[in-house]
Amino acid sequence: MYADEADQDGSKEFLIYASVFFPSDQLLKIHKGMIAIRRKYGFKPNDKLKFSPGGISKDVTRQAHTDAKNAVLKLAAKHHCKACCYITPHAIAKGQPHDKRLKFGINTLLMKFDQFLRENGNAPGVVKFDRTTDFKQEQYFKEVFETGIVFQQSQKNHQLGNIVSIDNTLNGTSHLASLTDIVVGSFRFVINEPNKDLAGVKLLQSLSNILWGIKDEKGVLLIRERGFCIRPKNIAVANYEADISALTARLNEYASRK
Repeated sequence: MYADEADQDGSKEFLIYASVFFPSDQLLKIHKGMIAIRRKYGFKPNDKLKFSPGGISKDVTRQAHTDAKNAVLKLAAKHHCKACCYITPHAIAKGQPHDKRLKFGINTLLMKFDQFLRENGNAPGVVKFDRTTDFKQEQYFKEVFETGIVFQQSQKNHQLGNIVSIDNTLNGTSHLASLTDIVVGSFRFVINEPNKDLAGVKLLQSLSNILWGIKDEKGVLLIRERGFCIRPKNIAVANYEADISALTARLNEYASRK
């Protein structure tokens, strides 16, 4: 699993933290696929292939960058990657210290990945989070690995029995991180850019091919509390609940468009 956050500064309505689950037997194919995409669309070795166009040479056109991102999302679906997205309103999150806001997202993604591993053959998993200096992330990973996740109210520990390693990423050291950035950026755009619905609809269609979920008896993919995790689960303030309802209604409307 690779994970990254978006819009943590409060400038948008929601804080996003998302992850991609990579099947271990598909890693080399994904790696080579990313190399092929970079070559096809004119990315130089030191060009960054991310959701944002920053760090790209002038030789890569805006359309080439867009096409490359779409190709990356198709690559993720082709090789059975799964995505999980944590969402919380900044109106609620701002009441917590900055490090706790990020830890809540980290905790949710870790527990969901551990659940995914248990549900899929009781497999082992390795975790990589995007490096940040916003808080002592490495120290927190050490605490979680050694003692588990401590729930704030009950002080009970949740052990991550199937996760065998938790660490940071380093820029420019993996195409998996690049793919993850594009997935996270796509979630951010769909959720936090409501006025750009045409692009949002297309991105949601691509994301729907990799969202983690289970199918009900009618074959409908259920993603809540798997690929789509809204926090807090219980919202007492009516205005905040209305914001969440408006978001889910908009996403459902996006999904209904063909």
